[in-house]
Amino acid sequence: MGFKLGFGGAITYERALKLRELAASLPLQALVLETDAPDIPPHWLYTTVEQRAAGQPQGRNSSAELPRIAAEIARLRGMDIEQLAQASTANARKALKGLPALP
Repeated sequence: MGFKLGFGGAITYERALKLRELAASLPLQALVLETDAPDIPPHWLYTTVEQRAAGQPQGRNSSAELPRIAAEIARLRGMDIEQLAQASTANARKALKGLPALP
């Protein structure tokens, strides 16, 4: 089909069953890592309503979280994180023609 599906912070929540199932079962050439920064933080940045009411700020999502998100997806797929990162980068370049290469 040629489609790409992006996965970000939401994949890190254990209750995101359908997302986690998709990340584990879709063909590798359909996966792209993304961030919804500053929204939808991964679970390790999330603070509850009670915590925020007590003065703890909500964690801020950023692209710096992508390696840990990638590690979670690689774990779900039972594969090496470097292989996932390379595939995701190649997939993003196919989807976003003209995306510059990183130095």
